Amino acid sequence: MGGLVVGISPALSEREHIDKYHSPIAYHDVLIYTGSGLMGREVVNIRTSDIVIIIGGHSGTLGEFSIAYDEGYLIGVLLGTDGIASEIENIVKILKKKTGAKVMYESNPRILLDKLIDFYQKKHYKHPDVFS
Repeated sequence: MGGLVVGISPALSEREHIDKYHSPIAYHDVLIYTGSGLMGREVVNIRTSDIVIIIGGHSGTLGEFSIAYDEGYLIGVLLGTDGIASEIENIVKILKKKTGAKVMYESNPRILLDKLIDFYQKKHYKHPDVFS
């Protein structure tokens, strides 16, 4: 299917990315060093995305989900990956907040990606947030 993997780092440099944040440098086609720390990186990560996919995760993933949800993004949750991903459905129920976000759940990564891309191309890009 192809694609470009862009990493958004909380660090100022590759050295800080590896030594301070213990994060990999492999697996990215491009790695952007924001110097924003972990929380600042989350905002940049979400706001530069069209679709957000939650796989497993911990507190950082919860923060990214919260930003994406509040800002009306299209969000996919890969079920069966434990962590925050296994709690998102309950969190959405508790929130009871209409933001324009669309959350899709699936245990098969290929099916999830196909559903997200199809929905985005047909509908979500036309109404990306609650204020449009």
